[in-house]
Amino acid sequence: MNTNSFTMLLPLLLFFVIMWLFLIRPQRKKDKETKEMRSKLGPGDEVTTIGGIIGTVLSVKEDSVVLYCGSDRVKMEFKKWAIGEVVKKSGESKKDAPKESTKADSEEKTEKSRENTPKFRKLERKEEE
Repeated sequence: MNTNSFTMLLPLLLFFVIMWLFLIRPQRKKDKETKEMRSKLGPGDEVTTIGGIIGTVLSVKEDSVVLYCGSDRVKMEFKKWAIGEVVKKSGESKKDAPKESTKADSEEKTEKSRENTPKFRKLERKEEE
């Protein structure tokens, strides 16, 4: 191989290395983490599907997961690939989980925000006859 052909291949090799470092490698790492997360699903885990459904894992089968959702505990079966993220593991304590706001807290925040909002005068449009 002479020097001229090496200089022609150098940009191509450099391009491949850059693609590997910035695109291929991080995507593989993310895929590996997602696959591991889905394989560690267990009963009691709170999950969100890729469609936005939030539910609690009732049982795990080989390639599917049964969730119960809502206040009336509707059971739905999803493929494992449809699980987007684990919101809360079944072993997490209340201290580790984010605090859920209560109705009283939200009413208190609403009252405070009303006090702090500036008062605007309502403009009325006069109709021409």
